Amino acid sequence: MNSKSFNKFKKTINRCEELVNTFKILRAVKEKHDEIPAPKDIVRASVVLSVAALDAYITDVFCEKLVSYLKKHTPDQSLVDLLNDAGLDTKEALTLITMDRPYRRIRTLIKKYYDAYTTQRFDVIDNMFLPYRLYKISSNAERKSGRKQLLTSVEKLIERRHEIAHGGDYNSYGRLRAIEEDGIAKRMKDLELFVVNLDEIVCNRIK
Repeated sequence: MNSKSFNKFKKTINRCEELVNTFKILRAVKEKHDEIPAPKDIVRASVVLSVAALDAYITDVFCEKLVSYLKKHTPDQSLVDLLNDAGLDTKEALTLITMDRPYRRIRTLIKKYYDAYTTQRFDVIDNMFLPYRLYKISSNAERKSGRKQLLTSVEKLIERRHEIAHGGDYNSYGRLRAIEEDGIAKRMKDLELFVVNLDEIVCNRIK
């Protein structure tokens, strides 16, 4: 069964696909009615939104599974350190004793800790899931896909997001980079496959 975090991710990816399809429709109309605009920034917007969906999924699913994991597994040092960094010190731990729902408080602390956290690199994603004793999760997700270049494709989509978000998608000469909607659509499908496999790994580990 998919996580709630994946279902949210899937909704966002569907919106990204709709953006690309909207551009294609506008482009077809423009061929007959030149006054109809068909800006490629619609495609660029889909890139930014799709990577944001990945970012949100990673932190969402970690927080979603935290309570279930703590109830069934003894936390290792990496998870203890994470909880401490999130604010679960001795004072907070003593406060939890008097709470009706201490696990909810722990989850809230972690959610707040990760609110400004960026997970757009595979090494960051891998390190994030180490407290769940999931090792090299990105490579394992790629292996499940049977696609040796899956991570490379997703990485290129992330890099393109950075070029758009931080530089307006201009090159060093001040010219707008070309963007090809079919290629972007394919990379977004690769991103979805990557997250599908990540979610399966996480959900198999933490019921």
